[in-house]
Amino acid sequence: MGIVIDFHSDVEYKVLFSLPQDKVLPIRKTCNDDFEILITGSHGSAVIQGLGRTGASGRIKKIFPTCEIVEVQRL
Repeated sequence: MGIVIDFHSDVEYKVLFSLPQDKVLPIRKTCNDDFEILITGSHGSAVIQGLGRTGASGRIKKIFPTCEIVEVQRL
């Protein structure tokens, strides 16, 4: 019998990020990115479920490749 690791998929992470001051901002959001993004000025936040801190920040970097991740908090 092997070892079974249970990764919780119901954990949420809040990702805070800042956007560059450029007037043209590349966005690559697809229908698979099923979370809402809130942008205020040059800062944004998103709540992403069940991917771990690295995975959550990676999804934001995929959508906004020029952004800078400020903080990732477990909710």
